[in-house]
Amino acid sequence: MTGTRNPRRTLREWNENGRLYRWGGAISAVISWLLVPPFGLLAVVCGVKLYSEHARTTSAALIAGLGGTGFVSWIVILVLIL
Repeated sequence: MTGTRNPRRTLREWNENGRLYRWGGAISAVISWLLVPPFGLLAVVCGVKLYSEHARTTSAALIAGLGGTGFVSWIVILVLIL
């Protein structure tokens, strides 16, 4: 089993260049629009981490914006229905 990788090391490598936050934020933003709105908050957190720790402005703004609007739009829909 010399070909197996340590999952902790793999996550650390993904986190070094912001890939973990980018993919996690993108997936949670899509999930917030389609299925579960609170995932939008996770997308916002991932976007903020991308901006503050990895200086990625475009992807951070896109992920945080999509996640935030997904969450807020569902809240507005719930308020209007109730």
